[in-house]
Amino acid sequence: MKYSRYLRPAIVLLVMLAAGVSLVAANEQGGLVDASVLWYEEQEPGTDVYPVRILVTEGHVRIDDGINDSDFVLLDRRTRFVYSVSHEEQATMEMAHHPVKLDIPDGIHLAAEVQANADAPAIGGKQTQHVKLTANGATCYEAMIVPGLLDGVAVALAEYARTLGDRQLNNLQDVPAEIQTPCFLLRYAYAPDRHYLQGLPVQEWDDAGYRRALVNFSEDGKVSRSLFVVPASYPVFQIGG
Repeated sequence: MKYSRYLRPAIVLLVMLAAGVSLVAANEQGGLVDASVLWYEEQEPGTDVYPVRILVTEGHVRIDDGINDSDFVLLDRRTRFVYSVSHEEQATMEMAHHPVKLDIPDGIHLAAEVQANADAPAIGGKQTQHVKLTANGATCYEAMIVPGLLDGVAVALAEYARTLGDRQLNNLQDVPAEIQTPCFLLRYAYAPDRHYLQGLPVQEWDDAGYRRALVNFSEDGKVSRSLFVVPASYPVFQIGG
């Protein structure tokens, strides 16, 4: 089964193990549920710009391309399990959550520079800030952040990033040593949620060619509850242990 691009580069280094289990669908699939809806344009090295939709509810985060019937990634915020659903292959990849509490290794130094950006237009009545994250003096990531904008969404996306980071920490032995640069370890393992501590990113980028920009959002969306249900008929492939 192929990996969804929404799981970000760190996760593709993991090994999938097949499991002969299937998921039970949620009891309530019908009706509507309150959700924050965010639309982004995203680009990764070697790709064209593509749309990303993020749906955030009290119980879930769903990431897809904006088409309800397309493939998607789902975070269950209660269990912190992540599911990647492929309709083409009629299969689901499951990533269990195993929390890890490890300090950043000695010799790796994280710094965050935050500057007000008075020249940028306000978004939702909030002023943007420029955030730069560095590791051992190298710039790893930059973003335009809007503190106070969709704080609940920022918290949910931090949960998602931390969940992927915990998985990466559990599998660092599978990551080639040459890839484990200070920036890689901070962004994808030890501090993957660091930028969300400042607020919601409306633009983010790095020197490798990754770009993401918020183009629209709604705080009071209504979406189908079925969008947060993993197909019970699909076989499940587990990542790691």
